[in-house]
Amino acid sequence: MIAILAAVGSLILGISLIQLANGYTGTLIGIRLSAGHVEPVVIGIVTSAYFAGYVTGALLCRRLIQRTGHIRAFAAFAALVVGSVLGHALYFHPAPWAVLRALTGFGCAGLFVATESWLAVKATSANRGTVFATYMVATYATFAGSQFALNLASPDEFTLFALAAILICAALVVVATTRAEQPVVTTGSRLRTGELATAAPVAVAGCFVAGLITGSFYALVPVYGQSSAYSLLQISSYMALATFGGLLLQIPVARLSDRFDRRLVAGLAALAFAVVAQLTAPGARPHWFLLCWLLLGGFMSVIYPVCVAHANDRMPAEHAVSVSGRLIVISGAGSILGPLLGSGVMSVFGIRGLFDYMAAAAAVFAVFALTRALRVRPPAFKSRRPILLVPSIFAHDLAHAPAEARTGVPGRLRRTTAED
Repeated sequence: MIAILAAVGSLILGISLIQLANGYTGTLIGIRLSAGHVEPVVIGIVTSAYFAGYVTGALLCRRLIQRTGHIRAFAAFAALVVGSVLGHALYFHPAPWAVLRALTGFGCAGLFVATESWLAVKATSANRGTVFATYMVATYATFAGSQFALNLASPDEFTLFALAAILICAALVVVATTRAEQPVVTTGSRLRTGELATAAPVAVAGCFVAGLITGSFYALVPVYGQSSAYSLLQISSYMALATFGGLLLQIPVARLSDRFDRRLVAGLAALAFAVVAQLTAPGARPHWFLLCWLLLGGFMSVIYPVCVAHANDRMPAEHAVSVSGRLIVISGAGSILGPLLGSGVMSVFGIRGLFDYMAAAAAVFAVFALTRALRVRPPAFKSRRPILLVPSIFAHDLAHAPAEARTGVPGRLRRTTAED
């Protein structure tokens, strides 16, 4: 472990600082807009802009990395994020904030792609699982813990935006001064239009629904908390608890998906999410509410990685990078659409309608996945290691083609090793 940290510790520390800033900033934006009496539909548009920028950045950032190298590209993306974050403090209006959130998403996508492709090259076959597990746990934990930063100052003040900028600048210093050798990026194979949907329709549907749900949850639940006079400590605690639930269920569910049909596992996880969403919705609070909330975050987070693993089961190994990129874009599209639809539902039916909407989306996917599992023969068994997922979040990093093409390491939000 000491040798691993010596080789890639600076990269893991740097991206963890990014997650520490990025994690609470998204929640802060929703709270600030709600406190400014902005309509939920408009809030949904602003929050969706982040995911639009994220998907765009995931599609385009590899060109900059190839042209300038990882360190210089990391510096450029970090500067873009810092400027965008600080821009929120200059002028309060939904229109420029939507643009700034899109720029933030674009820069964050570049930061994660640069870091993870770098890690993929530094890892060896003997320590790859440990390297990526360390990386995912570190970023997941900092993302969850970042929610408590909201309690350091009022959302109306400049302080929280300045703190996020300071953390990102600190990450830039850590990465720019590292001794780690930069990787050389190469291109990968492409998929034909419709090829993935034909081979793995459950994976495509599952990734879209996962983005739809997580985008709605992380964008709009803090808005409800703010409008319902919840304290910042309560809001951050609930969001952190859901995130920790995702961390706890990743490895157990991944192991189940290694032993059973992944479509069955994904469908049951979605069905469990739909049930738990009804139990945790306002007005239906059981005595074990905190446990249900933990499970809500857990089941919400495991749908995507299981579907990605299923897609890779169905596709040739040489398409692994292209499959990952395509599914990230599909999930990103769901993350863009989710807050837009969710905010509209919440405007008409209230917060209960938002939970019903997420539960309905999960239930429809569950029926589809379970039906396919019963009617279509599963692919040949392939042993895979556990999957770790970072929200998305927050999540959707594209095109680790270079490093993955040489090492066989799938990117973020997917299993962390090639086929055994």
